[in-house]
Parts: sequence; structure tokens; C-alpha cells
Amino acid sequence: MISARLIQSGFCDAARNMAIDEAIFLSCREGSCLPTLRLYGWKPAAISLGYSQDAQGLLDIDACRREGIDIVRRPTGGGIIFHDAELTYSLVLAQSDIGQRLGVKRSFETITSFLLLAYQNLGAPAVFAKDTDKKPAANHSIAGFCFARNEEYDILVCGKKLGGNAQKRRHNMILQHGSIPLSFDAEKAGRLLKDRGILKNLDNTCIDEAAKEKIDFDKLSDALIKAFSLKFNVTLKEGGLTNEEMDLAERLKTSKYSITEWNLHATCAPAGMAQ
Repeated sequence: MISARLIQSGFCDAARNMAIDEAIFLSCREGSCLPTLRLYGWKPAAISLGYSQDAQGLLDIDACRREGIDIVRRPTGGGIIFHDAELTYSLVLAQSDIGQRLGVKRSFETITSFLLLAYQNLGAPAVFAKDTDKKPAANHSIAGFCFARNEEYDILVCGKKLGGNAQKRRHNMILQHGSIPLSFDAEKAGRLLKDRGILKNLDNTCIDEAAKEKIDFDKLSDALIKAFSLKFNVTLKEGGLTNEEMDLAERLKTSKYSITEWNLHATCAPAGMAQ
């Protein structure tokens, strides 16, 4: 990468967020845009499911509705994420931008290296799980929840997992997006699950705790932008969606990500890997 597009799209509902991410991915797959880093938040709060997960088996659908929590199925794999006080990034690029022969696991290390640098610059002693003595999470009862997983290229701070990342590949293109909690309310998240007690011993952290200071959305955005430019030696050009991407995102929101059949009842084959 020599230059890349930066989109700061603020706060959107769950269906629009996923529709925009997929619209950028499809647009770039056709060669009509630069590699794109997007930073965004979620309003209202939402639960996102990995592509292959069973919504009915994992979520208390009625509780989500009572609390005004959107539910959306991601185009990427991985586990449940509760999106509330957080910043989410998405990155769309060609495999050749990071090394054509990199497998999925190794690509997580390359792509998330800018997150590691951003966290360190904010004062959080972040490392990859593979570089610690931390063993993979053995509690299979919470394996469906993203922040409970512990893979070798997850990012840990003082032994606790910070955020989670998921990926989708098609042809030569990669879509990766990830959740970075500013704070995390495990009790609230637990109320949205079928098994309300499984998050009591969740071993994760948030950026406020990791950096030992209050980090707001804007400060974290600035840190990510600077780290991305430095780590990948690229010039980020701030812009917005093209007209074609906006039209496609609207169609995807209406025909896919706002549809109950997709979000709650889809029977899906695995779509890549996630951490």
C-alpha cells in the first residue's frame, strides 16, 4: 500500500454498519477503490453474530428486543460481540497488499499490528497472545462469545484479551473488521444471552482499563489513524463512500441486513476465520 482511503462514518445502526462494510468490500473487489480503513460506532447498541452462528440457540431474542438491542449477522466469521461503548474498525484491501502468500492466521498478525502499536502508544502494554504464556481459553461454554476466545494472534494486555477481529476473503480481497471496547458491561451483555451466567468469569479488558486512563472515541480514532499510517507507511486520504457504494449499501441494508431471515434464521456455511 502506498495510499489508502480513510472513512470516519460516525455512529450508525447495526444493519447500516454491516451493509457499508460489505459494500466497500464488493466495490474494492471490482477494483474501483483504494484500500479502505473505516472507523465507526454503533447506535443503538447491538449484538453481532458470526456468519455461521445460531442466533436462536445463543441469544435471548426477547431480552434484546426489550432492551432495544439490534441484532445483526456479520458477513465475517467468529463469535458474538456486544457493541455498545466501543470503536469498530474495518479494513478492506487486496491480499497482495499484505503479502500474497500469507495464510489467514498470519494475515491477522500483519493486519492487527497497527492495533498493537496504537494501544502501546496509548500506554497499554499490548502483546500478541502467542508471545505470552497465556493458554487458549478452555471454557467451551463461552466459546461462542468473541471476547472469550484466546487465539495466538489475539491481542492481550496483562493477560486479558482486548477486543476481537473477524475476517472474510473472496478472490483476492480481504475484509477484516474488529471491535475495540472503550468500556464493557459484562452484566448487560450477559442479560442478552440464553445462558445469562456464562460471562461472569470473562477474562477480557477494555481500552480504558488497559491504558489506565479515560480514552474516548476521538482519542482512540486518532491513535489508530496515526499507527496505521506509521505501521504500513501509507498516506491516508480522508473521504467518503462513492455514490455507487452508497447505493449498494442501501440495497444491502434493505435486502439483507435488515431482514429477520438473514439475522436470526440464516443457515450459513463457514466464512473464513475469526479471532
